[in-house]
Amino acid sequence: MERVSLIEGQIPVVIFAPHGFQGNDENTAILAENIAKQISAFAIINKGWERADAVDCINDKADCNNVDHCHAEVVDEEILEPIIKFTKKAKNFGDTVFLYNIHGMSNKHRSKINDKIDMVIGYGEGKPSSHTMDIWRKDFFMHRLLSFGINAYEGKSGGPFSGWSRNNMNQLFRKWNLDNSIQALQLEIAHELRSDKEMCMLFSDYLATCINDLIGVNHFTKEKKYKSY
Repeated sequence: MERVSLIEGQIPVVIFAPHGFQGNDENTAILAENIAKQISAFAIINKGWERADAVDCINDKADCNNVDHCHAEVVDEEILEPIIKFTKKAKNFGDTVFLYNIHGMSNKHRSKINDKIDMVIGYGEGKPSSHTMDIWRKDFFMHRLLSFGINAYEGKSGGPFSGWSRNNMNQLFRKWNLDNSIQALQLEIAHELRSDKEMCMLFSDYLATCINDLIGVNHFTKEKKYKSY
């Protein structure tokens, strides 16, 4: 079985699933693949690299959400180079390219508060902030998610889902390969919404629509303060 699945696209959107089927990220590969196929987006989907603290290519071990790991030999060829290649190719379809990093969030986070969280959107909020997507674009995406009844939260500063850390792949085009034309988000999705293939297909339909809707938007006025976690 191939370790990484690549899908060519025809719109300025790249979908990246760094952990595929593993642990808390179970079935994110299915989500990523279905989103990409629905809207003809580019996709890089990890199906074989097992998350680990150190790179071990012989035993298929590497953290594909860690920029340092992705610069290592072989991981670079299978993960980092395709991301850079696809974001460049995606510019043929629009001046702004959208990169979505698909992750899984365990259901334990839903029980910490009364309001069940469906997903958390990481965009680089922190001290100092390193925003990976323009605030108004992030707000529009949040607005569309909520309009579908998806209970989406923003990743708060210092929180585990902010997508702020330097080695987080969400920061690839802000702290490493600098390119402000690439707008990135980290999507943390509760396990309940990807618990089986049927749920994955249903939820990916909503996500695909929200992702596709953001492409042509040139302005959005924030209507409310979004909840953070």
